[in-house]
Amino acid sequence: MNDRQHEGVPVLRIRVIDLATGQENTGLPVPVAADSKLIVGREGDVALGVVPADSGISRRALAVGVTADGWSIEPTNSNGVGLQPWGQAESWLDIGRPLELSWPWLGLRVIGSRPDVQHWVLLEAGTGSTRGPGSPSTQTDSPDARPLTDAQSAAVAAVFAQHLAWPPVAGAVPQTLDAAARRLGVSTAAIYQRLEAVRARAYLLGSHPQASVTEPDYIYVLARNGFIEPPRPNLLGS
Repeated sequence: MNDRQHEGVPVLRIRVIDLATGQENTGLPVPVAADSKLIVGREGDVALGVVPADSGISRRALAVGVTADGWSIEPTNSNGVGLQPWGQAESWLDIGRPLELSWPWLGLRVIGSRPDVQHWVLLEAGTGSTRGPGSPSTQTDSPDARPLTDAQSAAVAAVFAQHLAWPPVAGAVPQTLDAAARRLGVSTAAIYQRLEAVRARAYLLGSHPQASVTEPDYIYVLARNGFIEPPRPNLLGS
């Protein structure tokens, strides 16, 4: 079954990155039924830590299900599980503590014992929005409801490409303003001015003041409020 047959259906994918060679392998999408859970691990419904072999991945590393609002996750991997929602900061899950998340695109980095390999579980909702209740989409008369301009969006994409990537990038770092300016064919001052305006928009949405326009926290706020275009779900590798 190909990716387009999975459009509109929540799916799980396994992604393995060989850090020594830079090679990546992303498996086929596995549909996640609303009335069941998938166990991921060396002896799970979905194999992880088998190819390539990594004994540091637990036999049952995590369980994934679908709820009415998003995902249910039960992390049980003994070496830990990192959570990387699209367009948000990375955090660590409490092992043995189930949780539910409404974010439509989640990356789970399952930690093994091999430092040369990254093991990812990608959760992609067929539908879903990053806009929360009371977001600017329902406040069209407010100045913070205006979308970013094309120039502002281009500056955000150039500087924060790793933070907005799908699949996620572990340890994402921003591009320098100089490099972003060269990529877009504009001056460094122009990039700075565009990001200043973007950051000011985020302040209106509750972002905390930041010293530099290359700090990503205000980008996370904009993504949570639907101002940054999310990835197209269920078409990874098509």
